[in-house]
Amino acid sequence: MHVLLLADAPFAEHERALLERIAAGLTGEGVRVSVAIPRRTGATFSLMTEPVLYSDRGLVFTQRIRAEQVAEAIAGEGAPRDGIVDVVHAFGGACWAMAATLAEIFGAALAYEVWRGGLVDRVSSLRHPPGLVVSCFAPDRPIEQALGSGEHGMTSRLTPWGAIAPPRATEVLREGFAPTAVFLSSGRDLEQSRAAFAGAVQVIRESPDLMMFVASESVRRAGLWKMADKANVLDRVTLIDRLEDRRDLVLRSDIVIYPDARHEQRTILLDAMASGLIVLAAPDPLVSAIVPGVTALTPGSLTVSGWHDALESSLRDRDVSVALGLSAREHIRQSRRASTHIASLVDAYAWLIGSDSIAMSAHG
Repeated sequence: MHVLLLADAPFAEHERALLERIAAGLTGEGVRVSVAIPRRTGATFSLMTEPVLYSDRGLVFTQRIRAEQVAEAIAGEGAPRDGIVDVVHAFGGACWAMAATLAEIFGAALAYEVWRGGLVDRVSSLRHPPGLVVSCFAPDRPIEQALGSGEHGMTSRLTPWGAIAPPRATEVLREGFAPTAVFLSSGRDLEQSRAAFAGAVQVIRESPDLMMFVASESVRRAGLWKMADKANVLDRVTLIDRLEDRRDLVLRSDIVIYPDARHEQRTILLDAMASGLIVLAAPDPLVSAIVPGVTALTPGSLTVSGWHDALESSLRDRDVSVALGLSAREHIRQSRRASTHIASLVDAYAWLIGSDSIAMSAHG
């Protein structure tokens, strides 16, 4: 079986680790994998083979030409296209049209990764040529349920994202060490990003040893730097540019502040939980990994004071916070393993193309 993982620029930049994990996992199961990402993305991938770089910008009538270029890079110059790829798996809504064209060129099945709630409604507007086998893959149960309630006429499959728990949990809030927090936010929800950041800044002013790292994306979009400057805490707030390249830094921190309740799946959040970090997160009905009191501490209210109190209590009640981090780690180990995700993908691909040979080999 040959699977093409096709990503748009935002997904490639924000979920590079996931794509690398999928490519490695599928290869380990005997699946041939190709990866295609936009040429303009700055993401650098660690893969067994170099990813195919494609042009994701251009007039609508040039899309077929651009897709043919991808097909040629995968199949080889002058080689027949039909049957070379069995499944085109699209990550990120901006590449869905390209994915459909490539599936048509290859005569392959097509899978849309519906990784955020905003894509559920869009599924209903998609149109495909007769005979094209299409399905939606849902990385979380609530998204699968939302897809099932639609009238889009496509099947859906649960392929839950997971994480790899390190052998030992990160030792958080260690005695004698300054605590560190990482503010993870896209900045697209301006009100919530600003409320959470303002609450965190108040705690920084009250706790002279607390350091905070902030994703530069949220600073640009939500104007958070001015807030830190006004509060006179710039000496303890550090920007992280290209957060995906610094995932290791996040996983060495004590606390992750995640105010985004935008119905999006984020593997960096799963990784933080798997490492035993203390997660402060806004509740989100479409993100089942956020379980108040089990995997995350959710503010009593999504206000400045609510976020302040949540962060302040996590620092004050060390034993309770450490226990919460370990609870989150155990939850991921039991319910959201990366190996389970790979197995579900192998099964879903085999089901999609009507073959059980790959699925059987993957399980024994």
